[in-house]
Amino acid sequence: MKSMTKGWKWLLGSVLTLLGFSGAMVSCRKEYGCPTTDYKLVGDVTDKQGKPIEGIRVVFDLNPESQYKYQENDTLYTDAKGHFEKERITEGLWSTASIVKFEDVDGAENGSFKTKILTDEDMVKEKTQKGDGKWYGGVYTVHADAVLEEED
Repeated sequence: MKSMTKGWKWLLGSVLTLLGFSGAMVSCRKEYGCPTTDYKLVGDVTDKQGKPIEGIRVVFDLNPESQYKYQENDTLYTDAKGHFEKERITEGLWSTASIVKFEDVDGAENGSFKTKILTDEDMVKEKTQKGDGKWYGGVYTVHADAVLEEED
């Protein structure tokens, strides 16, 4: 009886694999019936003296370790006050492995600064609106403030 159960498990697993079912999917495409979460990314970029830095490229990657990239990373730039802000809806539920990368891309115009990467431990995430308890995960605000060091 035990070998018969093992055979059925093998057969069922083989059929499901051939049909394209897999337990490895951790994200889903933006489709009807896919869970969604809204997020807002906000922050300020300054130098060590607290002076705001304009023109810093800010790249927000929701799931940098995933091999499934169904969405583009959000890219924005700091304004004259060193502030950035972006709202968007993302497919899938909130990732636990997001990063924010800060890059000085304007040359020496506002000074030259080293690239900095913030991970989840460096950011503050707060749920600012509840979801519906079904497919909608609610609204999260992510605070990603960075102090950049000048290039040598």
